[in-house]
Amino acid sequence: MDWTNFIDGSPGRDVRALVPRVLELRGQTPPGVAVDLGSGDGTESRFLAVNGWRVHSFDSAPDTQTRTVAGLTQLDAARITPIRIEFEELHALPRNDLTYAGRSLPFCAEAVFPSLWSAIRASIRPSGWFVGDFFGLNDSWFGRSDMNFHSREGIELLLHGFEIFEITETEGPADTPFGAKHLHILTVIARS
Repeated sequence: MDWTNFIDGSPGRDVRALVPRVLELRGQTPPGVAVDLGSGDGTESRFLAVNGWRVHSFDSAPDTQTRTVAGLTQLDAARITPIRIEFEELHALPRNDLTYAGRSLPFCAEAVFPSLWSAIRASIRPSGWFVGDFFGLNDSWFGRSDMNFHSREGIELLLHGFEIFEITETEGPADTPFGAKHLHILTVIARS
């Protein structure tokens, strides 16, 4: 998939409500270390950095290292470490208090996903948070070997040992930068 065109297809978007929501759930806990998997245009990485987080921002787009910090002050930009990498190349992640994977994990090849998920679980500190999206079995892209898909029950198994705050399921027609499709997405907020 052409991620540069995908990212360019949503310029100036607002931070996804999931990120402020998880910060609210954390209460008065001070900012820590965050991992943004599939950071795309960097909106969530920038939001976290401006709010005092140290962010490790991972994406495969060619201009990740400049796009992620665009428009930030020098101080806020210094809080972000942008890393250009494919999911299939990630074998370990920095220890963190928050892992955010907004609509990115489904684009990890099915054969590699278990290894990536193990790295994610191992990186989240006790009482740390996972916030992210999974594509469900009714998604029109289901069956592609270069992606992964999960049932609600399968996601609950992946999150065994986590306290699940929310699993929100959304299904229906959607227009994407890759064309019209039937979207089936499960959005998770969970604490280790």
